Amino acid sequence: MRRGLAGLCVLVLGLAAGAGVALAQNGVFESDRIFPEVYIEGIPVGGRTPAEAAELLWGSAQALLNRTLVLHLATEEVVLTHAELGLRVRGAEAIQEAYQVGRVGPWWARVPARLGWGAATSIPLRSTLDRRVLRRLIIGLAGEIAPEPRDAQVTVEAGAVVIVQPGRPGRTLDVEATVRQIAAAMAAGASDTDAVVTVAEPAFTTADAQELRAPLAEFTTTIAGDANRLHNVTLAASFLRGRLLAPDEVLSYNQTVGPRTVERGFREAPVLIDDELVAGDGGGVCQVSSTLFNVALLADFEVLSRANHSRPVAYLPLGRDATVVYDQLDLRLRNTSGRHVLLWAEVHGRRLTVTAYGTPEAGKAVEVVVTDLQELAPPEGTVTKHDPKLDEGTVVAQDAQPGYRVKTWRVVAVHGTEVRRDFIGRSVYRAVPRTIRIGTRRARQISARN
Repeated sequence: MRRGLAGLCVLVLGLAAGAGVALAQNGVFESDRIFPEVYIEGIPVGGRTPAEAAELLWGSAQALLNRTLVLHLATEEVVLTHAELGLRVRGAEAIQEAYQVGRVGPWWARVPARLGWGAATSIPLRSTLDRRVLRRLIIGLAGEIAPEPRDAQVTVEAGAVVIVQPGRPGRTLDVEATVRQIAAAMAAGASDTDAVVTVAEPAFTTADAQELRAPLAEFTTTIAGDANRLHNVTLAASFLRGRLLAPDEVLSYNQTVGPRTVERGFREAPVLIDDELVAGDGGGVCQVSSTLFNVALLADFEVLSRANHSRPVAYLPLGRDATVVYDQLDLRLRNTSGRHVLLWAEVHGRRLTVTAYGTPEAGKAVEVVVTDLQELAPPEGTVTKHDPKLDEGTVVAQDAQPGYRVKTWRVVAVHGTEVRRDFIGRSVYRAVPRTIRIGTRRARQISARN
């Protein structure tokens, strides 16, 4: 028994002595070096100083940082390196871990590590994603994306619609969702991923603009009256020119043209009030609404509201006029074409032309028909009116005028065959009796001085 214990002691002492010799031979007392058989990401760093190990790891770290990820931003792509995305390689941490092999833990575990006995020690080269850096990057990209859609813009040149600016969709980048998407793609080793982008198409796209191929309908009236009336017709037409109507959109003439005030540029010109033409602001705007009414009928729009004048007008046949009074009588139309329509109104000389551009249906023809004409006899007798706009002593007699009643229809045919006949409405124009107007305006007195 004693001999066995003595032998064991000798063995342990021998191993210790052998380990001491080996430790001395391997330079383990050089504390600035990593011990043998230590690897970082497959790279042997044993026997090297931490600085030398860092030089060896530099290439592997750069390879990780230089990897690229393609980020798809709806219609475009951005190529970003992992370094730009916020990847941080934990090389110093790996070197520190390698340096600690054989230096920490119980002595019976440190000795084999110092001697390089047994299995080699493999340490991974870890990395982390700095989400603060990634988030700042995505916020910057979000700022470069146009959030608001832009409608296409068109004009009319030589009777044709021309696109002057293409439409552009609006895009909104979801920053937090995109950060999560990128982090997951990098963790999976993917080479590309999609940003989380919400796309909003403009209300009027380039494709919509390309559908404005030709006139759906066009109508022209002749402008009579003084220069002020011509001015008002031209101004009202300018508010209508370029007005786009989306499918099923309702057009209000009063909202489109606005109040007919001097402040907005309208002038005093004759208007029909109480069956007589009298001076009023915006005289002439009814000719634009009436011309538009005819275009709407021929373009096969739905007529939601329309009123005829109290008396026939010189520039249109009975049943085809549309009077308007701001905040009282309006012309309202619905675009039932199924596509966008562009309204264009222009005055050339004394001619007002309103055109509706869109996509005509092949073989479709529309006609406006006025029927059931009835003449209404004027009242008997004579009406006398005092007129402050006539000089005192002036008498103007106006003969009695008959009234009329008609019905207006729209007839739609396709390839010569009638497919629909719409009743548009009944128009009643009042008869007026013989009228005598007596002037009451006194001439101004001018005093003479000696």
